Amino acid sequence: MMKMPKKTKRNILLGIIFLLLLLLVILPKKSTVPAEPEIVKIPVKLADSTFWDEARITKPQGQGPFPLIVMTHGTPRLVKARSQTTASTYFKKQSAYFASKGYAVIFVVRRGFGSSTAPYAENPLLANGTRNYTQAGLEAAKDLKAAVEYMRGKPYIDAKRIILLGQSTGGHSVIAAGSLNIDGVIGVINFAGGRGSYAPDLIRNEDNLLASMGQYGKTSRIPTLWLYSSNDHFFRPAVAQAMYKAYTENGGQATFVTLPAYSNDGHKSFVGNPKGWEPYVEQFLETLQHK
Repeated sequence: MMKMPKKTKRNILLGIIFLLLLLLVILPKKSTVPAEPEIVKIPVKLADSTFWDEARITKPQGQGPFPLIVMTHGTPRLVKARSQTTASTYFKKQSAYFASKGYAVIFVVRRGFGSSTAPYAENPLLANGTRNYTQAGLEAAKDLKAAVEYMRGKPYIDAKRIILLGQSTGGHSVIAAGSLNIDGVIGVINFAGGRGSYAPDLIRNEDNLLASMGQYGKTSRIPTLWLYSSNDHFFRPAVAQAMYKAYTENGGQATFVTLPAYSNDGHKSFVGNPKGWEPYVEQFLETLQHK
């Protein structure tokens, strides 16, 4: 039996090593497996009262520390539907997705939603009787700030890398919270954010909504990502662009992305069309991690 020359053996070995290295590069990386979600209660201290927000924590397995995403929801057009916004059911797949990417996620059900016994505080009025959307967003921001404080002390959280993410009125809420420059918050993701939609393409006191975004832009100092579908019928494209303009012209840092049309109303893209937004969000998060 002929012996294989040493040079040939070496070349074969080098070839195998090269193929293995190539596979490591081209094969997709395995995602982190999320741990079992945990339902918690977050104290929201206001003046002499303490209210409790229901929330769900979804995190990667392991000790961390993990960057944190504070996630929140929109507002149904029907008042009676607010009770259906629960921590046990809402945005579960989206939370698991971010946990699989190495983020701890806390999904916050704000006051006045779900099982909350706290009064609904996101409908203040101005002296002329129109909607005060600036104050509405800042009320919601109190719940988000409470969630940040609750999570900051967890040993598995990187308290210097916190991202706020919200959809619909939640998107408006995270832009409002971002304007407060909360310690450790390094970025905001706004999915189809706004307030006052009462019918397709109709908004109560639209000028007040634009004014709220302009007000938030004056004090915000962190990067934000805005994602709106081309067929959003809660906040139509012209309104989305006007909000973005009001925010950036007043000093806010924002990147605007027009997502493709989805179903009969792209306002639902965060839930229904993740492939449409994932590349933009991942790029934004990657940019934040290198700051």
